[in-house]
Amino acid sequence: MENKLEKKGMPIWGKLGIGCGGLIVLIIIISAIAGSSSSNTVPGSGNSKQTATKTEYAIGDTINLKDHQVIVNSVDANYKSNNEFEKPQNPENSFAVVDVTVVNTGKKDLLVNDWGFKLEDETGTQRSTTFFSGIDGQLESVTLSPNGKISGKIAFEAKKDSSKLVLHYSGGIASGGEVTIKLK
Repeated sequence: MENKLEKKGMPIWGKLGIGCGGLIVLIIIISAIAGSSSSNTVPGSGNSKQTATKTEYAIGDTINLKDHQVIVNSVDANYKSNNEFEKPQNPENSFAVVDVTVVNTGKKDLLVNDWGFKLEDETGTQRSTTFFSGIDGQLESVTLSPNGKISGKIAFEAKKDSSKLVLHYSGGIASGGEVTIKLK
């Protein structure tokens, strides 16, 4: 009598008695363990790596992520464009311009752009960046070499005279997760 487990071509997980559902659970567990072991360098910690637990920051804070740093230098919550034809799409909104610096602290090239940034106002709406030509020093889409640094401005729409402005930044899976920066 032939043993079913010894058939040629049977996948290893079949031989081990793990079905498709078990394989998926195993992959999820391994991914969770790998994701939770990621760490960020904490200022003042020397060369040691520690898991950063802080996710909320303020203007001027240096945010240490896995392979780069982000600093919000300033915000102009009611920015007026020099171009009279550039106005927010919604007349109840105004432009908010955030000046940021990104530093590549990793060992590989780092793609920098404004895609990972969103601005939330008091309505709870998170808006992506908006482009207009009336802003000097706009953040460029660039590749930073290790130790490279770039500063630039990012424009958003937000409710006029908003009492709350929060910048959300998620630099992708390589950054270590989303952080928020309280602007107002």
